[in-house]
This record gives sequence, C-alpha cells and structure tokens, in this order.
Amino acid sequence: MDGTADRIGERGYEQLRRAAGTHRSDLVLRLGAEAGLRPAEMTAVRLTDITEFEGHRLLAVREDGEVVRETYLPDSVEHDMRKYANTAGTDDDEPLFSVSPRRLQMLVSEVADRAADTAPHLHGVSTRDLRWRFAASLLDDGVPPDVVCALGGWDRLDRLDPLLDEPDRETIITAVDGSGRRAAASGSQRPVNWITAVSEALAAAATGEAIATTVCDHLTETAGFEFAWLAERTGDGLTPRATTEISEAAVEQQIDAHIESASTPLDVGEVRVVDDSVGSVALVPLVRENAVSGVVGVGTGEGLTDAEHAVLSALGVQIGHAQVAAERKRLLLADTVTELEFHCADERTFTAGVSEALHCTVELSGVVPVAGQSLLYYLMVEDASADAILSYADDDDGVTDARLLEEHSDGVLLEVVVTDTPALQLVESGGRIRAVTATDGVATIAVELPSEAEIRPTVNAITNAYRETSLAAKRETERPAETDTGFRDRLTDTLSDRQETVLQAAYHSGYFEWPRGSTAEELADSLDVSSPTLHNHLRKAQQKVLTAFFDDRPAEPRQPADN
Repeated sequence: MDGTADRIGERGYEQLRRAAGTHRSDLVLRLGAEAGLRPAEMTAVRLTDITEFEGHRLLAVREDGEVVRETYLPDSVEHDMRKYANTAGTDDDEPLFSVSPRRLQMLVSEVADRAADTAPHLHGVSTRDLRWRFAASLLDDGVPPDVVCALGGWDRLDRLDPLLDEPDRETIITAVDGSGRRAAASGSQRPVNWITAVSEALAAAATGEAIATTVCDHLTETAGFEFAWLAERTGDGLTPRATTEISEAAVEQQIDAHIESASTPLDVGEVRVVDDSVGSVALVPLVRENAVSGVVGVGTGEGLTDAEHAVLSALGVQIGHAQVAAERKRLLLADTVTELEFHCADERTFTAGVSEALHCTVELSGVVPVAGQSLLYYLMVEDASADAILSYADDDDGVTDARLLEEHSDGVLLEVVVTDTPALQLVESGGRIRAVTATDGVATIAVELPSEAEIRPTVNAITNAYRETSLAAKRETERPAETDTGFRDRLTDTLSDRQETVLQAAYHSGYFEWPRGSTAEELADSLDVSSPTLHNHLRKAQQKVLTAFFDDRPAEPRQPADN
C-alpha cells in the first residue's frame, strides 16, 4: 500500500480521537474513518438506518433522502451513535446531527488543528482524509477493492489507486491460485483477519446454540477451512452442537476415532492434527473452568500453519468465555433459575479455613470476577481482629492479596483476592454467587444457574476438586420480573429531589463522558451551588444508583467503630 495516500495512519487516527474534545466530534471522526461517510451523508444519518444481517450491523447511507448504498458499521460505532442520540435527546427517526455538512467539515478541521500541536503531520486533515483512512484500513485487512468501493461510495476502482501497491509475482500467483479458499490471502495476517471476524461475531451471539453455529460458519466461510464442527461434553460424552459442510454422522465417527478412542486425552491449549478419511482434521479443545469442555474440529486439507495453530488454540479459550458470558446473560434474564447450595469444609477455602482458625463468622457482601482466574471477595467478618485475619490471609496460598476497608462496631470489612475456592469454578461455569457464609470451619455457598444448565458436570467438578464438599440442596426458583419502569420508580423513591436534579444535569451535560462535556465547576455554576455541594450530591446519588443496580435489597448502614 502507498503509505503517503493514507496521511493519517493508525497512530494518527488515535491522536485525532484524543483531540476530539466532545462526544459529537469523536462520533464524526468515527463515521468518516470507520464507516466511510461524507459530511453530507453524516447529516442524514438516523438510528433507523441501522440494520442487522447475520450478526453484523449495516448502515443505510442516504443522499437527498434516498438510500444510495449500505456500509459496514462496527458495533462500537453503533454503540456511540446510540449513546450520542440518547444524550442529545434525538429520536430514532431523526437525523443525529442538526448542523450543516460544512459545519462538520469545520469541526474536523478544528480537531486536526488541536491534534497538530503534538502531531504536526495532522495539520489540515479533512473529512476526505478520514475516508482514505477508512479505505486503507479495509484494504489492509484484505477486503477486495471492489467491495471497498461499494462500501465507501467510490464509483470506480481507479479511485483507490493511490492506496494500492503494484502486485509482485508471488501475490499474483497466490490471488489466482484455485487450489482452495485458504490460498486467497497470504502471510500471518490472514489468521488475524478471520479471528477478528469470529471475535466480533461471538460478541453478538446471545445463546450457546448461536455461538456454536457462528463459529462453524465463520471457520468455513471466513477462514476457508473445508468443514467445521463443534461438540460439547455432556454426561454421555461429546455431543455435536453445530456442523458446517460435514454431516453429523461423520462428526460422530471423527469423535469416536480420534478423541474417545485416543490413548491420550486432548489437553488445554493443545491443537491436535489427525489424519482422517476426509484428510487432515485439527482438533481444538474448548476451555472452561481451566478444563476441556468440548472440541472444535476443522478440515485443514494439507495441515496448519504456525499462525493458524496459535490462533485456533486461542479460539478454543475465547469460545469458552463466550459460552459462559451467554449463560450469565441468560441467567440474569431468566424467570426461573436452579439454586444450588454447597457445604465445604475444605480448609484450602479461605472462608472455611479462617472461620475455623480464628473462631469467627464470615459473610460475603459482594463478589467480582477479575482477571487471572480469581475472585474479588468483599467479606464482613465478626469476632476476629483485622490484624489476625490479614495475618491468616498472608499465610494462605489461595489468597493473592488482602486489605482492610473499614472497621465497624460489629466487625471488619475486607477485600480479599482468592484463587482457590469452589465459588470460582461455579462462576466460570456461568453461575451467579448469591451468598457465602462460614462458621466453625464450614462454608455454605449458594449459587444460581440457568434452569436448563447441565448440573451434574458442575457438581462433579466441585466435589472432585474439593474434599469434604457436598451438594446440600437443589431447588427451582422463580424470580419476579422487574420492568424498566419499576426499576426507575424504585430508584426515584430513594433519591432526594436535589440528588435527582444534580444527577440528571450531570448526565445531560456530558459530565460522565470522556472527554467530559462539562466540568464539575461549570455544572456547579449552572445549578447555582458550590462545587463541594455538587460533589456531595453526586456521590450520594451515584451510591444509590449503584446500590439499586448491584444489590437486591437496599444497603443497610453500619455504625462506625468508636475510635
């Protein structure tokens, strides 16, 4: 590619966005550089112009009121469009921008001038340069020039000549080689391109079935493998969930021949290539709870490149994460859930161990999954000093960090990062921890799972991994649904009039956006209050909003300890 034609470049685009200053300016940059719109086309954009097709977003581009083309719309750009419309109070069928195309051109010029203070080459960048960035980015990703022309509204291929390199002999031979779809792109960039497409599709898939189908379709259509299938481990072994370009009977034969009958089981992170009657097949483990939960099989023809091997290994983990995320979302939306209660007397579990060692009572007030396969526990502990608890945590191999948050008259509140607990496996299985209590060396863990989830594998994994752990109860529970209006009414009842006024003003003025649309001082002046008063109202209002969102019941105030 001719680098001089794309004068912005990836780094320059990041610098422009940092100099945007407002949500509107940033959105204009993104519509030009990531959707390929001209200023006149931007002024006609409405949210009703967005459509979904096979898990992707397309934007209808209008000229003089008529749709003249469709362009690809990244999910993050759609998110910003909806966020801007919500902030500006714009209806879905109204244009996002109520200014002229010339004003949008001037806005881009102003942003470029600010960016040029630290990046002089960006001085004079225009909306035309943003569209060159759009085309250059697509061409770098291997999108055919004719498709780029269609997306950007260029009427002739030669419009893109400044962005195209003269092909060498190897490129020509690779492009016209009819030996298979996987020869259509070259080098290590090709796997990166299709794994990006698969990742975006996984993010849009809402169910386990959709995830399985999406993966198989993209591995054949986007990645160019001869066939693909996905199977999950159940009580009866591996069960096919989706297949593309191969029959289910053939998949079952491959599972039996190369997985169930194999002398060495497929391990986490391994990609095993085997010879089958249909050619080479790559077997990729799906990873959940740090264990193999299923397998993806792809027909590789002549085998895998090193880059494909690495990308497929990462894909197995990514699919597992997507499946867990889908189950968690389904759990949040479910009217009926399965409640499991475990009793754990394994001293490796921090809550059980500390309750026995210090003769104290431990109660979970909050839990947050964090990176690195660990949980962030917020624990209220009674009948033990903070120093004693922190000393115990220092000696516990299953705790990576602990700190005191508050001391109360009835106990201490601590933040503890735990890595060795049944609760972690339950969360990685898609469960939602409802309660953890511990006393006399026994921890009781209550968890919710989707009512249709496979319970037996989860229970077996917990009881096998932690000795003296048992399933104490199982029940189906109906959860009352709360409408959006109900949630707002419940929240409104907790906010004072002044807190609600300050919170609404901060939201609509862009105080919570980045970059901020208004500073705290500007907002305080508009409301005719002092800056400390504004911050006080904001903190209390935000606390009430977060309490209503994260907790099922109002937080109970605790009395501070006497000092």
